[in-house]
Amino acid sequence: MRVLAYRPAVEQLESLLGGIGRKAGRASIGAVVLWLLGAVAAVAQPTAAVPKAAIVDTVSHDDSHRLEIAYTTLSGISGQVRDVFDTREVAEELPGLDENLHAIRHSVEETGQVVDIKQLQMCQLMLANIQEQLAEWRTALGQAHEQLETMQARLASLAPRPARVARPDAAVLALERADSALQGRRNRIGGLLTKRYERTKQLQTQVAASYIQTLELQDEVGDQMRHFGRTTIKAAYPPLWAARPAPASNAAPDAAHDAADRREIINFYFANNWDNWAYMVLIGLVFYGWVAFNYRRVRARTLDLEMPFRYLRPGPVAATAVVVFSLAPVLELHPPPVYLALLQALLLLALTAVFARSWSRQLFRYWLVLVVFFVIMTFTNANAATGLGARWGLLLLNVLAAGLGGLLLLRLRETMALLRFLIPVTWLFIGLNALAVVCNVFGRLSLAKMFSTAAIFGLTQGIGLAVFVELFTEAFHLQILGIRSANGGAATFDFDKIETHLLRLLTGVAAVVWLVVFTSNLNLHATLYRALEQVLTAPHTLGSTEFTLGNILLFFFILFVSAQLQQYLGYFFGDVGEADSVGSRQRGSWLVALRLLLVLVGFALATAATGLPLSKIAIVFGALSVGIGLGLQSIVNNLVSGIILIFERPFHVGDFIEVAGKSGRVQDIGIRSSKLTSVTGSEIILPNGDLLSQHVINWTRTNDHIRVDLVLKLAPGVDLQTDLQTARELIQEEIKNSPYTMQSLPPEILLSSINGQVYELKVLFWITNIRQEQLTKSEILAGIYRRFTAQGLQLN
Repeated sequence: MRVLAYRPAVEQLESLLGGIGRKAGRASIGAVVLWLLGAVAAVAQPTAAVPKAAIVDTVSHDDSHRLEIAYTTLSGISGQVRDVFDTREVAEELPGLDENLHAIRHSVEETGQVVDIKQLQMCQLMLANIQEQLAEWRTALGQAHEQLETMQARLASLAPRPARVARPDAAVLALERADSALQGRRNRIGGLLTKRYERTKQLQTQVAASYIQTLELQDEVGDQMRHFGRTTIKAAYPPLWAARPAPASNAAPDAAHDAADRREIINFYFANNWDNWAYMVLIGLVFYGWVAFNYRRVRARTLDLEMPFRYLRPGPVAATAVVVFSLAPVLELHPPPVYLALLQALLLLALTAVFARSWSRQLFRYWLVLVVFFVIMTFTNANAATGLGARWGLLLLNVLAAGLGGLLLLRLRETMALLRFLIPVTWLFIGLNALAVVCNVFGRLSLAKMFSTAAIFGLTQGIGLAVFVELFTEAFHLQILGIRSANGGAATFDFDKIETHLLRLLTGVAAVVWLVVFTSNLNLHATLYRALEQVLTAPHTLGSTEFTLGNILLFFFILFVSAQLQQYLGYFFGDVGEADSVGSRQRGSWLVALRLLLVLVGFALATAATGLPLSKIAIVFGALSVGIGLGLQSIVNNLVSGIILIFERPFHVGDFIEVAGKSGRVQDIGIRSSKLTSVTGSEIILPNGDLLSQHVINWTRTNDHIRVDLVLKLAPGVDLQTDLQTARELIQEEIKNSPYTMQSLPPEILLSSINGQVYELKVLFWITNIRQEQLTKSEILAGIYRRFTAQGLQLN
């Protein structure tokens, strides 16, 4: 009976233990053990039986359910706390960000100094980055705040422990122990939640304050940027003839503080723009690897070849630095002024290394003078002093700069003409320094320094880009040499025509890059960009079709780029129109296929760039189909024939063919027409439709061998028995010794006719190269004449 009396309590404990073990997990093991000990003690106690009603009132099913829900809720909250946004990163980085804001505020609020537009632009960029970072933190902290509030509400919703009125038996004691353990864990988790909640609220307040400060600084920088034109046009200082020396002041502490602020700003800029350096390193590695690989490939096969390069060397470290630092400013248009000066100094250092091995001593001395002048001008423009001595010093430097530009035009005109657009850049350098002199004299010191900085940076950037154009052209020349030497082609070829087109293209690209950087230095880039964007994106309507000028220009630009790529693709793989190797002949077909693919992809991209709906494009193609049906059959026929020639390949570039009574070497297989070069040097352009529809004789389909004939007439008086046999032996020996004839096929010497005492011989032999037919016949005929003369035989 005693056992039966305790059975309901035991069953409830077993059920409770199972639920806790399944849902509460490892965290509730201690409470479960206490409960188990209490239950065992209650079962083993040898006392009188307890009434069933008292047991139910003391340990009920509601108690087990309450404990199960409480332990499950606490375990869930404990796991969710670990998943809440970790605020340690914000706590560690926020002080440094506040220091950057303080440095920016000090830089913006400087009074009594010259306005530096580059500094304002850089501050504007930094504030945008800081605002983005603070916005991310605000969002993350807000979500964490909501999550923590939800957890606190769940923790508070747990049912409290009910009051016990029954006498404390073993089951009640076990339940009390479980409730005590539950309450302890609840207090610990509650304390952790409260701590995280308070820390999150504190960081939210600090981030909000920094965010507001960032918005205020952005407004202040924006106001200064908007009023820059008016404030700089007005005379901020008295004219130079009326200026008086400023009283001396101890500005060392302020200078030290300014230097610390600049370091903070530069460190923040580098930390948030490391990807620019990654791009620069990638560009340098690609260029260096490209040049070094081609140099090794050329030197491995043509050791005695003298490279026709002025700036490029086998170890292109300096050349790579010129390429990298010439393109670096366009990757970031609003860097700190110190960073921009550092890039220009590194560019000058790389150019000095390149010019030291390429220019004469006199030219190199002029260059060193320009480098020294750049250093002096950079330090002068970076100096914030506005005293009378600083203004006279800047005036003197501007006058010397204008004179130096004139000296460059007079003494180095020939060298500068080789560097393409340097002459107009130098004229602009002189003009900007003259403007700086005028602005300085009339008290516009901010404009004077801006013009001085733009002038010297524009000149050095122009020199760097000009050398970059030359380096890339020489690298492209080296690429052609490398691929031709790898395929067994001749190392010498005519690069002048390719160079002319390539230089024109690269000069245009370099001019665009230079203009972007130059207008940025003059604070005109953003204004010009907005004006151009407004013009290009303004919608226009033609009938029911809406379009923009930008879409139309983009359409033609993509077509132009694809056309240029398909043109230079062949050059890149060594196809310069001279089929002097088997490899060049095999490349012809797949090069044409690649060119056709580039044209088709370019046309598809250009069509998509127009922004026209598919229905409109379908109408355009429908109109084109009508035009094709009416008057463009021949053009379409040639285009389709070109595609068929690509895949059927009845001949390759370099083959010697005859078609429609015309013969020559295949120089190019185009999409619409193909080009032949006759033996006389004339160029024959044949539509692809004619090549496909007419009979084509390919003399070099499998090899370059051809059988030629040579007619010889022996003079009267030759003995038919002895002299004719001697003549045959001499002819065979001469043909055998020729390097242009095939030794495996002996020549055939036939007596073709006898006219009185004149014997006519027809000599048939094979030569190894059809392109050397006339040369071979000439040399063999001269050799036969020498041998006949030595033997006393004469030709008629």
